[in-house]
Amino acid sequence: MRTPFDPLKFLQSLRLNVELDSKGQVTVHGIRFLEPHKAQQARNVLQIYDKLLRMQLDAPSKTMRPSVRKLLALGKVEIRDGQYTIPEP
Repeated sequence: MRTPFDPLKFLQSLRLNVELDSKGQVTVHGIRFLEPHKAQQARNVLQIYDKLLRMQLDAPSKTMRPSVRKLLALGKVEIRDGQYTIPEP
């Protein structure tokens, strides 16, 4: 079985600093120092996985951020038709 894609790990692998601002928006520092195609990949990930990234970044500290696997195990995220969805309560 393939491991699920983790957008936060991907962005961190590009050495980007990703966090939530005071308004709850995802902010990224360092994207302008990337090669153009890597910067476009990062922008695509930010756009596609915005809600999932917010869930991951909404943690008490940077070291306590949950991975996609943990969110799946806790039932906070599901994979339906190959896409991440937030289950209905």
